[in-house]
Amino acid sequence: MSKEFVAVIMAGGTGQRFWPLSTAEYPKQFLDLERKGRSLLQATYDRLLPLVISKEHILVVTGSRYADLVKEQLPELADNIILEPVGRDTAPAVALAALTVEARFGNSLMGIFSSDHRVGKVAAFQQTVKDAIKLTQETKGLTTIGIKPSHPATGYGYIQVGAPINEYGYKVSRFVEKPNKQTAEAYLTSGEYLWNNGIFLWYTDTILWELSKFIPELMSKLNEAFMNDNVSEVFAHLPKISIDYAVLEKTQKASVVAADYDWDDLGDWGVLERLLPNQDNLNTVVGKHIGIEASGNIIYTTHEDDVVVTLGVKDLVVVKRGNTVLLVPKDRVQDIKKLLADERLSQVVLD
Repeated sequence: MSKEFVAVIMAGGTGQRFWPLSTAEYPKQFLDLERKGRSLLQATYDRLLPLVISKEHILVVTGSRYADLVKEQLPELADNIILEPVGRDTAPAVALAALTVEARFGNSLMGIFSSDHRVGKVAAFQQTVKDAIKLTQETKGLTTIGIKPSHPATGYGYIQVGAPINEYGYKVSRFVEKPNKQTAEAYLTSGEYLWNNGIFLWYTDTILWELSKFIPELMSKLNEAFMNDNVSEVFAHLPKISIDYAVLEKTQKASVVAADYDWDDLGDWGVLERLLPNQDNLNTVVGKHIGIEASGNIIYTTHEDDVVVTLGVKDLVVVKRGNTVLLVPKDRVQDIKKLLADERLSQVVLD
């Protein structure tokens, strides 16, 4: 536990690929997908709380429309919410968080954590964050956590590991975008690459300096707005850019801690096959299902009285929420966003 450590939870996403369970009004970070009694946001808070000296050192960045949801699920953080007037990707959100943390606590070691990740082996996760804190204190640079890959995933960005700094930290050679299957297999074979899981640690003065260096237009506008207390009027006009592209891919100060805890970014419905045991080694089911000659399906219902019945089908995702049913091949779940662009869905009422 470090007295100067402040954890910032990013909770502004919309989780579109988990529709119809996740919606713009109630996105996936507020859901308990595995029905364990705590939402993804609450579980994130639970594993970070032992790492800070008090709950006051945990802040949540979220959209204005989700402020009440955060207060409902984490009432203890009601005064620790940083509101994004509109979504402008992660660089403006990180900048606003760094300005807020520095104004509240002075120059602090700030960690950035996603609210919609699943983490197993929580003790191992917490030890990794402690190692990242120590590495950041030593280097005064920008630290990320990389996950040792277990398979050639094409849905994650990667980090190429460079020279060692100490027994658990390394220089970053480069950040690379999501690869194709062949490239991902080469990364896995080489042993030089880690999955980029989007956790970052740095001192507030360091990240604010780097942001001002690489995206000065954004920082000049945001600094002025922050000092004049009119962020809501300026935020929508800031560049829409990720912190990875804005800073991390350009900086010379990046280092990485290699982690080996269970992690998943819960990108779409297909993740349930990795997280939940198959029913009779045939289908992954949350809710009630009766199947004959059905295999490889992912089935999810929200009401305890709902039953999905299948015959002779395989490799489908079937989600029933109220009066709405989603039916899609597993290999097309990435395309659910296309559905949401159809104006006919605006007439669908989910209950």
